[in-house]
Amino acid sequence: MTTITKAEQMITVHTRARMEGNVIPEKYLKGLDAEWQEMWTNHGKDMQGAHLVTIEEFRQCPEKYSFTYPTWTGPEVHHVQDYQVPVSNPEGSIACRVYTPAGPGPFPVHLNFHGGGWVLGGLQSEAAWCRSICNGSSIVVIDVDYRLAPEHPYPIALYDCWAAVQWAHTSAHTLNINPNSISIGGLSSGGLITAVLAHFARDFSPPLELKLQLMVVPATDMRYVPLSITDAEPLTPQNCPYPSAIFCSDLPWSPLARESWFLNYYIGTDEKVRSEILSDWRMTPVLSSSLEGLAPAHIVTAEFDVERDEAEHYGQLLREAGNQVTMKRYAGVPHAFAHYNHPTRGLSKSREYIKDTTKLLSKVHGTSQRDEMA
Repeated sequence: MTTITKAEQMITVHTRARMEGNVIPEKYLKGLDAEWQEMWTNHGKDMQGAHLVTIEEFRQCPEKYSFTYPTWTGPEVHHVQDYQVPVSNPEGSIACRVYTPAGPGPFPVHLNFHGGGWVLGGLQSEAAWCRSICNGSSIVVIDVDYRLAPEHPYPIALYDCWAAVQWAHTSAHTLNINPNSISIGGLSSGGLITAVLAHFARDFSPPLELKLQLMVVPATDMRYVPLSITDAEPLTPQNCPYPSAIFCSDLPWSPLARESWFLNYYIGTDEKVRSEILSDWRMTPVLSSSLEGLAPAHIVTAEFDVERDEAEHYGQLLREAGNQVTMKRYAGVPHAFAHYNHPTRGLSKSREYIKDTTKLLSKVHGTSQRDEMA
């Protein structure tokens, strides 16, 4: 288990005091989504950032550090069932929640890998999206509850999710799914998992043909994230190639300090080990030596997001390697905008994202699209 000292995971007292009010800095006001500004000012400004406490403190009271006001549990679906799926390295099991639409089947299937920096999150994180897609695209959606750090550090999450993909493929009859119509996707850390698993699927023998890899605000290159925010030099074009990371580094809702907090738990704080892991393409997909022949990709980015430019850079690399790639940047919104999908309290851009992905997954799987918010 990774041990992190207070100094390593806390930001300076001065910076903490400045951020406790969560006031939006002036530089972000131009172009920021008006709904998000109002929502954050009225309902998010008093939320405490998880990166300001230890993981043990977070687990004692998760709601204290989670902005849940604009989130939603999702619509009712025809059938929901949890399965325990065996995993290895280390051996154990993970839960996979299977959402099945009405109808005879067999259905296409999409596997979702939730966000949360490999440290937070679970089967509730993207339940509303999974339920909406199940209904709207008439496909089975499998939400994967992979194991989390610090108890299960890198690269355990990757191989848990790959085990889930293989389980779905081999359990097609039991799950009433079409093993020839599989797509995968995930948000943030789940987006990185998706990028890596697209390689695993291509290199599997025989190759596992995926209909789509859906990467939502994915992390694809976190080498610029400092070990310690307390001692780090500010990001500049000299030490970071991504303007969005530089510009968005002090966002009150998802600052660079949060990225550091996640990484310190997932890959540890030993500088040599950390450097080796960040040099591995499985942690930094932009370093992959072979990007050819991957599944069609769709990449979602958010304008006010540290990780925006690295995600779009990865999309460009995929295109240059000859892959089919589409991308959409949602203007004015934060990294986790896709979670803020409550029918009345959420963001319009989040509901737009649900509509967009419903349409996309219906298209790639050849199903009819329905009202996904019902």
